[in-house]
Amino acid sequence: MHIACICIVRLGLREDTGIDAREHNYDLLDINKENFHLPTLGNILERVSEQVYDGEGFVLLRGLNPREFTEEENIIVASGVSVYVGGKFGRQSPTGSMITHLTTLKGIETQAGYYSKQFQTFHNDHACDVISLYCLSPPASGGQVRLASASKTYQDIVETRPDIIPILADSNWIHQTARQKPLYIRRPLLYQTDDGKPFFCFSRAALLEEFRTHRLEGLGLPPLTRTQREALDIVETVADKNSLEIGLQSGDLIFINNLAVLHGRREFEDNEIAKRHMLRLWVHNPERAWKLPNSIKVLRDCLYMDLPDIPGWFIFDPMDPDPTVLQEVTSDNGSCGTLGSSK
Repeated sequence: MHIACICIVRLGLREDTGIDAREHNYDLLDINKENFHLPTLGNILERVSEQVYDGEGFVLLRGLNPREFTEEENIIVASGVSVYVGGKFGRQSPTGSMITHLTTLKGIETQAGYYSKQFQTFHNDHACDVISLYCLSPPASGGQVRLASASKTYQDIVETRPDIIPILADSNWIHQTARQKPLYIRRPLLYQTDDGKPFFCFSRAALLEEFRTHRLEGLGLPPLTRTQREALDIVETVADKNSLEIGLQSGDLIFINNLAVLHGRREFEDNEIAKRHMLRLWVHNPERAWKLPNSIKVLRDCLYMDLPDIPGWFIFDPMDPDPTVLQEVTSDNGSCGTLGSSK
């Protein structure tokens, strides 16, 4: 798959789409196609799901107007539309938060991670299926989403630097995890699905020793080798060469196949008028999901399985984020005792 163009689905007026978040009278964890009924848009979203899983790997919905809804209603809209693409939501932190507000927060603007304004290299959001990203408001400048086909990146590396492939597929990469045990795991960056599709699963910030947290001090973990650093740089360079960029507008809702497409982000600036604020969900469609090798399937299933001791919950106030996420913005944050989200 090579991303050659932006697949945009333009929506009509709210009355035409059938979206009405005001009639919400159920727990968001229970939202589904039956209680968030979209008689017209639902059929379109079924095709969107097919395109995301088996086509280009991403689709952009354009035409929603966040100003028509309250803060809570926008979360309902994002969840209700996303449930048609994938019926299950994944936990994005060790405490079970199901949604992340991607916005700058006072006091951590200079840190790496999704709460900062810094440039983000190509990465995956851990082992989630599909990323749902709803733009409530774009930044004043910059912040373009960068997308690159994983298969095209792989093919180009095979053609130009085949010696790098075994390094990426080696299981000796150290990925730091979140606060709970284990503190780190060793696994590859490059995998294949059961039917032979290549894909990546990594976050650069969870690999580089300069981003390692104090929790890993004294464990004697080795730094990345020169060859490993070169491999990371090659993935970034090749992905960038084949990438496209999208400047999200207010009301845009983009779905990205997390394994088929590497994604990153340009640095950005806010001002008093324009402040970047996105809502992120991790969605999963069991019927369309890729057949993964067991080592990654376990990590994906971990995000979406029901865990009585870690019930899911939704953050409605972006200024009151999950504290565990704040502490580990550069880690593979755990959500079921082993791992969880990436940068």
